[in-house]
Amino acid sequence: MDEMVLAGILVIASALPGLAIGLMLLTGKWDPVSVRAAKDPARARVATARLLLAVDALLVLLGIALMVTPREHALLLTVVGVGLITLVTTVLAALAVKANKA
Repeated sequence: MDEMVLAGILVIASALPGLAIGLMLLTGKWDPVSVRAAKDPARARVATARLLLAVDALLVLLGIALMVTPREHALLLTVVGVGLITLVTTVLAALAVKANKA
């Protein structure tokens, strides 16, 4: 098995727990203490679920891209992908904190 395919599989596997938790939050199957303690729990739950789902969906896309991209482009793809994931995480985390305080 090519190492890029293995790397893609590992990135996808690392995103699966976050996707599951995000879906549980979005559907209301799980209410963590931080969401219950917020001034508006419904808004906090949706913001936290959106954060988890968006970041983990980007990780899945990065994993798929790693599996199909030629090895010589993998470093650029990884740097750009991780940078994009970091940017999205920062913006959505700030919005989740704002939703928890509002």
